[in-house]
Amino acid sequence: MQPMPPRLPSLHLRGSLRRYLWPYDYFRDVTRGTPFEQEQNYRHNRQMGACLPAFIRRWAFLTLVFFGIGTLLEELLQLVLPAACCYVTGTWTLTIVIQLVVAWLWLKRFPRLHER
Repeated sequence: MQPMPPRLPSLHLRGSLRRYLWPYDYFRDVTRGTPFEQEQNYRHNRQMGACLPAFIRRWAFLTLVFFGIGTLLEELLQLVLPAACCYVTGTWTLTIVIQLVVAWLWLKRFPRLHER
């Protein structure tokens, strides 16, 4: 039996960072499968919805960081183009925050996807 090759640190760090920041991998598609499978997937998503506030905090922090760095670059260092890049990235992170808040509110408000 051959030993497993060692994992590269960059791949391990990238995977950990993805699991730490990317919540979409934890949820299932509720539009596929039989009605029973769809109901099970929705139930799973409702259970995983308890993790969404942590992801919302992480992405909100990233939003503040990018807007803060953009402000620092623009006001103190007079670097307009890097500041604009930070503002655009901050806007992207803000859209993810909004998506996560809407998903969390949806999962809290509607306990059943398909009423029988």
